[in-house]
Amino acid sequence: MPAPSLPCRRCAVRFAAIALLALPPFAAAQQPSTGPAADDSLEAWRLSAPALAARCRDAVVRARASADRVLAAPAAEGMALARLQAAEQVNADLQRLVALPRSLQVMSPDAAVRDTSVACDRQVTEFATAWSADPRLYALARQAQAELGAGGGKASPADRQLAKLYLESGRLAGAGLDSAARSRVVRLLRRHADLERDFSLTLAGDSTSIRIPLRDTLGLDPQFKAGLARAGDSLVVRVDESTNAPFLRFERDRAARRRYYVAYDRRGGEANVARLDSALAIRDTVAHVLGFPNYAAYQLSSRMAATPDRVMALMSRLKPLLRRKAAAELASLRPLARRDGVTGLLQAWDLPYYVERLRQSRYALSQTAVQQYFPVDHVLPEVMKLYSQLLGVRFEAVTPAGGWAPEVSRYTVVDSASGRVLGRLYFDLYPRPNKYQHFADFTVVPAVALAGGARQLPWTAIIGNWPLPARGRASLLTHSDVIVLFHEFGHAMAAVLDQSPYPTTSNYRLDFVEAPSQMLENWIWEPAILKRISRHVATGAALPDSLIDRMLAVKHLTDGIYWGRQLFYATYDMNLHTAAGAVDPTRAWFELWPQIMPFPQPAGTVPEANFGHLMGGYEAGYYGYLWAKLYSQDMFTRFTREGILNPATGRAYRDLILAPAGTEEPDTLVRRFLGRPMSDAAFYRELGLSPEDVAGTP
Repeated sequence: MPAPSLPCRRCAVRFAAIALLALPPFAAAQQPSTGPAADDSLEAWRLSAPALAARCRDAVVRARASADRVLAAPAAEGMALARLQAAEQVNADLQRLVALPRSLQVMSPDAAVRDTSVACDRQVTEFATAWSADPRLYALARQAQAELGAGGGKASPADRQLAKLYLESGRLAGAGLDSAARSRVVRLLRRHADLERDFSLTLAGDSTSIRIPLRDTLGLDPQFKAGLARAGDSLVVRVDESTNAPFLRFERDRAARRRYYVAYDRRGGEANVARLDSALAIRDTVAHVLGFPNYAAYQLSSRMAATPDRVMALMSRLKPLLRRKAAAELASLRPLARRDGVTGLLQAWDLPYYVERLRQSRYALSQTAVQQYFPVDHVLPEVMKLYSQLLGVRFEAVTPAGGWAPEVSRYTVVDSASGRVLGRLYFDLYPRPNKYQHFADFTVVPAVALAGGARQLPWTAIIGNWPLPARGRASLLTHSDVIVLFHEFGHAMAAVLDQSPYPTTSNYRLDFVEAPSQMLENWIWEPAILKRISRHVATGAALPDSLIDRMLAVKHLTDGIYWGRQLFYATYDMNLHTAAGAVDPTRAWFELWPQIMPFPQPAGTVPEANFGHLMGGYEAGYYGYLWAKLYSQDMFTRFTREGILNPATGRAYRDLILAPAGTEEPDTLVRRFLGRPMSDAAFYRELGLSPEDVAGTP
């Protein structure tokens, strides 16, 4: 299958900070929240490119000067935490002004603004890399940790975590090295950031398309076809995230599916392969300079998993289970293919098509029929109502939205009980040229402290790429689209409801960050929820029980193929980052694929060139989707026990998981929420694996 498109909040981490250094913005400790700071000057999309460039340049100059003043201050006894807070305030002031300008490189429809955003991102990254590696900052964090340890119970968990995270960041940035080695690491990390940026921009700007003769488009969904351009007797299909599923599931012509699939897995091309190859070399060098055996060990030293061995052990347990399951699922598709004259092995471009055929033939379940019940203008308000009920918030529409593109919509998020404004939420849900091509939640303005004790509230944006609606018709979503919406909405609520006193502690460990949102995907399989969010576009009726029953019957239909694919991506990622010496990314992909997946990967493709997670903050971290799934399914057990829309349980989730965010380690948060340590039993049940299956693995 094509490279992964799993949604994630941290897909955009490089625009909020920088991918390697976890350098955070800051909301001052113990500051009261007196309401939002109305500062329209933050709406950087209103600025011309020259004005945007001037703002970014001035912000970096001020940050550099402020940083020097803070770190040059005398190291008075007992004042290390206060000085560390002042150091983070420097970063807060910078990030407040530049977080959104940096994001515009993959959001703005204006080419000049995108170019300026790229330049801004580079300037901020150069400052941030040197700042994290500054030995004075590292020494200050070490002093703060020592003083907090000596203070016993007087220190808050957030204070302790602040010092801990700054120490981790400094250590991984080279702050503990001698001057020559430190300078080398800083140069390497700056080069690495350039490679990741160029990799991402190449994908965002990719305009690959194929032409399909009209005679071969009869099976395509009418809404999808209506959004395609006409070229003589053909339709032009853009090859990207928004077209992948609707084309491969319904295109009847096998040769056309193959052409699309191969074109999809060539996006990014050899240029992106070369960037990945260079990045791997840099990562390996940095890891060894800092005393780690490989880059995976470097990355996991600040993650829940802690070591590559623990990750590989999980994946080794799953590999035989998922391969057997995937092989059985593949066998169920072959009779359908044989009826079409397809002999021999099913190919990757065949699977989505025949899975859809299996749903229709065995379960009388048509995705097109299900779509009729999910018009966007009904689904989105209903999802908001569900989140309101569950988390005790409400969403107030703001018009005009004043966003970075005409199709952007905006809401104010308000606490239902107190009426206190919590932040802003934007939606940018449809594709356009040079836009980020997956689904993600971007925190485009961080929560930071302001003068006088006020607080700049967070602005978060759900960026998506649903297929464009036909002109004059309602936009209809698949059930999968709705699941992704729930997932990203979960990330957005995590951003808005985070009450940690420091944004350094607002981010969970990367291998937990997906868990809260993965948990919320379970709601979209609940019959009562499906009825609430569905309304037939023509009749207004909710999904009938018979159709819901068939949807539930296919929930685990291809779990082996789906999770096997995720296992492949995670294993490939770990293999690249644990290899002894140089590794060829393309060869590594094709050698590993048949060990995990029971169908071939087409030759002549470079799928790693569009595997954005490898060059966007998830390097040596893709396993986190599987790791977080253990936690997400276990957290959901409390809702299944107490009621999926029980407001008391929802409030406990908000208070015990979302509000503290990264102020404490994830295991501590989950234990508090569940009243016990985490168990992986629910995870295996969700994968459709029995206790006997799991017990039989090494």
